[in-house]
Amino acid sequence: MKKSEKNPKKHYLLSRTGILTALFSCAAAVILGGCAGKAKTPVDTTVHLGVMYSSDIVPLTIITEQGLDKKYGFQLDMQVFSSAKDRDAALQAGKLDGVFTDFIGLCMYQNAGLDVKATGCTDGDYVLLAGKDTGITSLENAAGKSIAISENTLIEYSLDYILSNAGLDDTYLDKQVVPRIPDRLEMLRNGKIDLVLLPEPFSTLAIKDGAVILGSANTDGLYPAVSAFTKKAIDEKSDPIKKMYQAYDEAVDYLNNTPLTEYEATVIKAAGYPEELTGNIELPVYRKNELPKAADLQAAVEWAAKKGLCSPDLKPEQLNGELK
Repeated sequence: MKKSEKNPKKHYLLSRTGILTALFSCAAAVILGGCAGKAKTPVDTTVHLGVMYSSDIVPLTIITEQGLDKKYGFQLDMQVFSSAKDRDAALQAGKLDGVFTDFIGLCMYQNAGLDVKATGCTDGDYVLLAGKDTGITSLENAAGKSIAISENTLIEYSLDYILSNAGLDDTYLDKQVVPRIPDRLEMLRNGKIDLVLLPEPFSTLAIKDGAVILGSANTDGLYPAVSAFTKKAIDEKSDPIKKMYQAYDEAVDYLNNTPLTEYEATVIKAAGYPEELTGNIELPVYRKNELPKAADLQAAVEWAAKKGLCSPDLKPEQLNGELK
């Protein structure tokens, strides 16, 4: 056989070697994830958070406006609801991972069999106001006066807390149940009610109209607003939720160290403040994220249990959620 002719045996061995190499490569690929295998399921890094218009969502607006979610490697899906009922329905339907809520809301979720736990505090305040023509300038001269509230909610809890701090009982004022916040504000403006307890931006609107500040939950040491997530979300999305709080803390640093004029347009656009408040908005000094104190949660549980909103056996540790 001439040298230029191919050796069939050698050709066979080479072919066999190639086949074996391919088979070993495929086996290795199967072990590591599949030979021409399926792509890994992408990790869901989107945090779906339900909120309502208030001053405590301002840090979230900064996160989205400045792209801090992308910086920290998650995506913030902030969904704004016009009512707590709609927000809670979305949470129960599994469309949300978490919500901005409050101590009383946590108690009610647990009572309804929905395992939602606080993973942080927010800075929502509830301001006690008297109508401009009532002549009321302090709680001391407000005995028996009418106040518009929503019953068995954080608003009533905050009012009772403020009254208790002043050495007064929960019957000191004439509570009138008015479920919708805009209706309470309108009644105060029209002189149909003497007092209200309002969150932002409604409290600022009332003050702009001449309402008199008598106190607030925050000035009395009560910070009852929280960010909270379902146990399922805490178990499955612990990493993106932790990243959300890292972004939140950076947003807080920005808010506390930057003149409001530089981001007021963002606040008005995204946090529910009307254009007419431009130049009149006052924001709190925001706190970096921390868990609610056990004593504060216990006090809320005791109040809610008396109202029949939860079991008296509910423990503060059942309402707080540690991120892994």
